Amino acid sequence: MRVLLISGSLPPMKCGVGDYTAHLAKALTRQEKTNVVAVLTDVSATPKPCDFEFEVFPICRGWAPSDIGRIMVAVRRWKPDLMHIQYPTQGYGQRYLPWLLPVFFRMAGIPVVQTWHGYDSRRMTPRLLPNSLLSGGLIVVRPEYIDNMQPLYRSLNRRKYTKFIPNASTIPPTQVSAEERSIIRSRFSLDDSRLLAFFGFAYPDRGTELLFQVADPGQHHLVFISDLNAADRYQASILEQAKYPPWAGKVSVTGYLPADEVGRILAAADAIILPFKDGGGMWNTSIRAAISQGTFVLTTSREQHGYVSDENVYYARPNDAADMRNALAMYIGRRNEASRLGLHREWDLIAQAHLSLYRAVAPRAMENSLAGVLAPK
Repeated sequence: MRVLLISGSLPPMKCGVGDYTAHLAKALTRQEKTNVVAVLTDVSATPKPCDFEFEVFPICRGWAPSDIGRIMVAVRRWKPDLMHIQYPTQGYGQRYLPWLLPVFFRMAGIPVVQTWHGYDSRRMTPRLLPNSLLSGGLIVVRPEYIDNMQPLYRSLNRRKYTKFIPNASTIPPTQVSAEERSIIRSRFSLDDSRLLAFFGFAYPDRGTELLFQVADPGQHHLVFISDLNAADRYQASILEQAKYPPWAGKVSVTGYLPADEVGRILAAADAIILPFKDGGGMWNTSIRAAISQGTFVLTTSREQHGYVSDENVYYARPNDAADMRNALAMYIGRRNEASRLGLHREWDLIAQAHLSLYRAVAPRAMENSLAGVLAPK
């Protein structure tokens, strides 16, 4: 089966959904010899990382209307049995073309699967209306997602083959010794301050500024594993607050780091704080990555509240800094054993779930693929 994934971003571009797409493509290529996988993406996704064992077509120049010709030529040449489009991504920006692609592909007779990441099902964007009108496959990363949609979208999307497939971390679970933990910590703080880590994109909806309200500069050292750009007003405010008392000398900003290095810092921290303004959950790849390190995680949720010992996570009420301060004081430094499942195994399970949906959406392509395998030599 020939599967062409489409994502507005792909490494080396910085985007969570781009990282997800790369891991999915790798896992799909590991599953069955009959699978051939490629990713169509933006020109910014060059050069291709050396560990990609799949084809990459970095042909879109900003996802403008003029890109449709290049996209359709690439599709005709590669001849996919199924298109799988990821929504949303950093690379799409505010362009409308990506949300119209399912219409073009269905007109060309190609089965389409969509994955919707990070959309609030209670407030669906009008851009998803064309996507909802078409049949095909829909993968969601939150449970009961369809049931919680607005009535119009719920009715339209009931026609699809829908499957809930949880996300997985794109950062490998990391185990560090006490000595390694001490070495890593000394890179950021030379005193006995407890190390608190935030990682990922620093946007207002991530609640990044709340770390200054939750942490105590007399006890804690903050590490932002993030690109903070002084030209961005919100990120500049984070940098500004870090420069002056009481936080001067108590904040480190690492910039963008490889996934392995991010995992090592998270595993060495005393707590990982992800104070999402609208709440998070196990569908969130950042939370899953944090949990997999075994470090105590302080995050927010609208669905649950309190400490979950199996996850070593405290779910605070969104925007409740007092709740977060109390939880941090109580649980900081607690550790679970880092995940033993392993990154490849998690993604292999996700790939197998995808293949199950692909078989439902494009059964003829699967039959042809199996016929080729079973045909006498």
